[in-house]
Amino acid sequence: MAIRDALKRLTTPVGELDRQALRSFCGAVEGVVPIAELQPRQDAKVVGEVTSMRIVPRPDCAGWLEVTISDGTGSVVAMWTGRVRVAGVAAGRRLVVCGRGAPRGRSGRLVILNPRYELLA
Repeated sequence: MAIRDALKRLTTPVGELDRQALRSFCGAVEGVVPIAELQPRQDAKVVGEVTSMRIVPRPDCAGWLEVTISDGTGSVVAMWTGRVRVAGVAAGRRLVVCGRGAPRGRSGRLVILNPRYELLA
Protein backbone atom coordinates (compact mmCIF):
# COMPACT_ATOMS: atom_id res chain seq x y z
CA MET A 1 0.00 0.00 0.00
CA ALA A 2 2.82 2.44 0.81
CA ILE A 3 4.39 1.81 -2.60
CA ARG A 4 1.07 2.54 -4.32
CA ASP A 5 0.71 5.83 -2.38
CA ALA A 6 4.30 6.83 -3.20
CA LEU A 7 3.77 6.05 -6.89
CA LYS A 8 0.53 8.05 -6.91
CA ARG A 9 2.33 11.06 -5.39
CA LEU A 10 5.08 10.81 -7.99
CA THR A 11 2.60 10.84 -10.86
CA THR A 12 0.30 13.56 -9.46
CA PRO A 13 0.91 17.06 -10.88
CA VAL A 14 2.57 19.44 -8.42
CA GLY A 15 -0.34 21.91 -8.66
CA GLU A 16 -2.77 19.23 -7.52
CA LEU A 17 -0.50 18.26 -4.61
CA ASP A 18 -0.40 21.93 -3.59
CA ARG A 19 -4.23 22.16 -3.72
CA GLN A 20 -4.53 18.98 -1.63
CA ALA A 21 -2.10 20.33 0.98
CA LEU A 22 -3.94 23.66 1.09
CA ARG A 23 -7.35 21.91 1.44
CA SER A 24 -5.92 19.83 4.28
CA PHE A 25 -4.51 22.90 6.07
CA CYS A 26 -7.70 24.93 5.64
CA GLY A 27 -9.92 22.00 6.66
CA ALA A 28 -8.08 21.75 9.99
CA VAL A 29 -9.03 25.30 11.01
CA GLU A 30 -12.18 25.29 13.15
CA GLY A 31 -15.21 27.48 12.54
CA VAL A 32 -14.55 28.28 8.88
CA VAL A 33 -16.58 27.59 5.75
CA PRO A 34 -14.95 26.16 2.59
CA ILE A 35 -14.89 28.89 -0.05
CA ALA A 36 -16.78 26.65 -2.49
CA GLU A 37 -19.72 26.64 -0.03
CA LEU A 38 -19.91 30.43 0.46
CA GLN A 39 -23.37 31.87 -0.04
CA PRO A 40 -23.85 35.42 -1.35
CA ARG A 41 -24.89 38.04 1.20
CA GLN A 42 -24.31 35.81 4.24
CA ASP A 43 -21.69 36.44 6.90
CA ALA A 44 -18.92 33.89 6.69
CA LYS A 45 -15.46 33.11 7.99
CA VAL A 46 -13.01 31.55 5.52
CA VAL A 47 -9.36 30.59 5.63
CA GLY A 48 -6.98 30.44 2.71
CA GLU A 49 -3.78 31.52 1.05
CA VAL A 50 -3.27 34.80 -0.80
CA THR A 51 -2.75 33.82 -4.45
CA SER A 52 -2.73 37.29 -6.02
CA MET A 53 -2.83 40.95 -5.11
CA ARG A 54 -3.51 44.05 -7.18
CA ILE A 55 -4.21 47.71 -6.64
CA VAL A 56 -7.31 49.01 -8.39
CA PRO A 57 -6.74 52.70 -9.17
CA ARG A 58 -9.56 55.12 -8.42
CA PRO A 59 -9.61 58.67 -9.84
CA ASP A 60 -11.59 60.12 -6.94
CA CYS A 61 -9.67 58.62 -3.99
CA ALA A 62 -6.88 56.28 -2.99
CA GLY A 63 -6.81 52.94 -4.80
CA TRP A 64 -8.39 49.76 -3.57
CA LEU A 65 -6.40 46.70 -2.59
CA GLU A 66 -7.84 43.54 -4.15
CA VAL A 67 -6.59 40.22 -2.75
CA THR A 68 -7.58 36.80 -4.12
CA ILE A 69 -7.69 34.07 -1.47
CA SER A 70 -7.86 30.34 -2.24
CA ASP A 71 -8.47 27.37 0.04
CA GLY A 72 -8.13 24.57 -2.52
CA THR A 73 -11.92 24.35 -3.06
CA GLY A 74 -12.35 27.77 -4.64
CA SER A 75 -11.38 31.40 -4.37
CA VAL A 76 -12.84 34.64 -3.08
CA VAL A 77 -11.73 38.26 -3.42
CA ALA A 78 -11.17 40.43 -0.36
CA MET A 79 -11.19 44.14 -1.21
CA TRP A 80 -10.07 46.91 1.09
CA THR A 81 -11.42 50.24 -0.16
CA GLY A 82 -9.25 53.35 0.11
CA ARG A 83 -6.17 51.27 0.93
CA VAL A 84 -3.22 50.23 -1.19
CA ARG A 85 -1.56 48.28 1.61
CA VAL A 86 -2.79 46.15 4.51
CA ALA A 87 -0.31 45.24 7.23
CA GLY A 88 0.95 41.67 6.95
CA VAL A 89 -1.08 40.74 3.87
CA ALA A 90 1.21 39.46 1.11
CA ALA A 91 1.19 36.84 -1.65
CA GLY A 92 1.60 33.35 -0.22
CA ARG A 93 0.44 34.39 3.26
CA ARG A 94 -2.34 32.40 4.92
CA LEU A 95 -5.12 34.23 6.70
CA VAL A 96 -8.64 34.02 8.08
CA VAL A 97 -11.11 36.50 6.55
CA CYS A 98 -14.53 37.39 7.97
CA GLY A 99 -17.27 39.30 6.21
CA ARG A 100 -20.20 39.14 3.85
CA GLY A 101 -19.57 38.15 0.24
CA ALA A 102 -21.45 39.88 -2.53
CA PRO A 103 -21.49 38.76 -6.18
CA ARG A 104 -19.74 41.28 -8.41
CA GLY A 105 -19.33 41.68 -12.16
CA ARG A 106 -20.57 39.49 -14.97
CA SER A 107 -18.85 36.39 -13.61
CA GLY A 108 -20.61 36.76 -10.26
CA ARG A 109 -17.38 36.23 -8.32
CA LEU A 110 -17.77 36.77 -4.60
CA VAL A 111 -16.13 39.88 -3.17
CA ILE A 112 -15.86 40.63 0.53
CA LEU A 113 -15.54 44.38 1.08
CA ASN A 114 -13.37 45.64 3.97
CA PRO A 115 -13.19 42.26 5.74
CA ARG A 116 -11.89 41.59 9.20
CA TYR A 117 -8.79 39.41 8.96
CA GLU A 118 -6.37 37.42 11.07
CA LEU A 119 -2.88 36.42 9.90
CA LEU A 120 -1.86 32.79 10.35
CA ALA A 121 1.64 31.45 10.87
